[in-house]
Amino acid sequence: MKKIFLPLLALFCLLLPAQAAGFYDLPADHWAGAEIQRALDAGVVNGYGDGSFQPVREVTAAQFCAMLTRSFLAEEYAAAKEGKYREMDACLPVLKGTSLEETWRDLGKRWDRYVNEPLSRYDMAQIVYNIILEEDALRETISLSTGEITDWNGIPEGYHSAVFTCWGLGILKGQSDGRFAGEDHLNRAQACVIWSRLEDLFNGPCALPEDPDAGVEAKEMPAFGLQGDETVQEMMNRVNAGTPLCEEGRLPNGKTRSEENIQELLDLAREGCPDGTVWSETVRYDYRPRQFSPVKGCLSFGLAVSDFVFGEEAPLTQYRELPTLRVGDVLHIRGGDAERVLVLTGIDREEDCYTACELERNGKVKWDSWGPLSGLVNVTGFTMVYSRWR
Repeated sequence: MKKIFLPLLALFCLLLPAQAAGFYDLPADHWAGAEIQRALDAGVVNGYGDGSFQPVREVTAAQFCAMLTRSFLAEEYAAAKEGKYREMDACLPVLKGTSLEETWRDLGKRWDRYVNEPLSRYDMAQIVYNIILEEDALRETISLSTGEITDWNGIPEGYHSAVFTCWGLGILKGQSDGRFAGEDHLNRAQACVIWSRLEDLFNGPCALPEDPDAGVEAKEMPAFGLQGDETVQEMMNRVNAGTPLCEEGRLPNGKTRSEENIQELLDLAREGCPDGTVWSETVRYDYRPRQFSPVKGCLSFGLAVSDFVFGEEAPLTQYRELPTLRVGDVLHIRGGDAERVLVLTGIDREEDCYTACELERNGKVKWDSWGPLSGLVNVTGFTMVYSRWR
């Protein structure tokens, strides 16, 4: 088996952004964001037509084999007979010892619907092991005691070499309790990580991306906040007229659309509209964003901040069911007579915590609101999320 690697991979690595973006269910700080983006750029995975990536969706045998043929098995794919199961046929050399090969033989050397079932960790380890099997030098780099794998004695003997090698090389690790848990399934995000590690094993680690903001001169932003006798609409007319037009993937100040740069613009909004600024329900505080009829009160404030940070021309997507939240998103929460609008200024998923700006009951701006992130996701009542990330 001759491994064929994508010729443009080095270029893709140089252009690799800090996180995978462009999917409503993939947060900017997703734990596998870089690996997912790398796999997307290399063309080994795709998103779905509804704008989602579905990172937690289980990976099927057919999907994983498709990933392999697009990077490591190009010759085998070219030689395989065209048809519905071409990727599976191309992967036959690396399916040795898996339940997939066994079932293929039981079915008379043909494939069936079972290839669209979730792939077990055992079979994925065996497939990866078969790909690296001819690289004898790799085995010398493994330093591992089987005692590190708490369920080693329960692993079927036929998978021992595969599990030992993949674990020892750091390609396919176990669970937090030390188990390999081979009968469990892997999801799309984890498959991208495994593919990326395998790519690194053969081609070396991907070059670190260049700073996309290096050498970019920040554009001057207009002052956010009421000046003199301005109404909110007059203020936003002034702000929107003075805000530089955004290039694709960038913010009005010229920097890339990242959480760090969004927080920088939120800080500017805070300077012009600090804690205690009055923003009430009167007509003076009505605002008509480009995508809405006039809004007032707390929603007027939230959408005004959003327009300032992202630019009023940036598409605004609305969700009734909460996607994965991101810094800069505006949440409009209604339950009974109560109403609350939050502009997310920080998210810590590890600590299950968010920070936000909002209007208090007295109509005054408060920049240090906080609470549990899970509390937002599980909130009762009607919630709309306004996001500029897509």
